[in-house]
Amino acid sequence: MTQSIQQLSQQWASAVASQSMEQIMAFYADELIAYDAVAQLQFIGKTAYKSHWQHCMEFCPGGHSKFELRDLNIQQNDQLAFSHALVYCEGSNEKGETQGCWMRLTQGWQMQQGHWRIIHDHFSVPFDMVSGAVLFELTPEA
Repeated sequence: MTQSIQQLSQQWASAVASQSMEQIMAFYADELIAYDAVAQLQFIGKTAYKSHWQHCMEFCPGGHSKFELRDLNIQQNDQLAFSHALVYCEGSNEKGETQGCWMRLTQGWQMQQGHWRIIHDHFSVPFDMVSGAVLFELTPEA
């Protein structure tokens, strides 16, 4: 029996929290297109995104103490699924200081050879259009 997108999303978040690159990348399809909040406009293919994930993990050498999905919403049929959630990512820098913020996440999933794979990943962080400042201090409404 195929696992649900909700189960897979939680497993994916746990893999990110543990910084297990092999486990993280197992969720992605080879033909992935990713739009991340960091570094460049887009990443084409699983290999390019893996390099990006490795680079991002360097910013939290102490590991992620939190990587949590909130308000996960899923729409799906037999072959395609669409999920979105708020994500809280927190980790420790090289000085042992804790850093964290909320981001937005959208994922497109496709059934491939009996397994759900992420074919589109999109992380974003809100910004102020007037100043151009990233709004890291925003939190979800209660």
